[in-house]
Amino acid sequence: MVKKLRPLLVKKYDISHKIFNELINLESRHILFSIIKKPKRIQEIAKELKIPLSSAYKRIQSLKDCSLILEKPDFAENGHIVTFYQSMIKDITITIKEFEPSISFTKNPNLKNE
Repeated sequence: MVKKLRPLLVKKYDISHKIFNELINLESRHILFSIIKKPKRIQEIAKELKIPLSSAYKRIQSLKDCSLILEKPDFAENGHIVTFYQSMIKDITITIKEFEPSISFTKNPNLKNE
């Protein structure tokens, strides 16, 4: 017999709920939109969006946990390793029917060298 989860416990286990929660956050949405066309360093993102660097780090980590962004390490001119972030999605469609969420993504056509 399969035990059915109560609706409030579902969010603990379902990635859809984690994605919903991430998309509710305005900073997360702005970050996703700012890195669709080209990858950016976290400092560029924070400066462009006028958000604290600590908030940018927190939001980037949450977006990575939901597999919504791609992390790309690269070498800077001075030889240090820098990390660039790019949105893996171009857009999202969310449908909710009788408490069952459905999320569909459109892959970002600007992704290179995955």
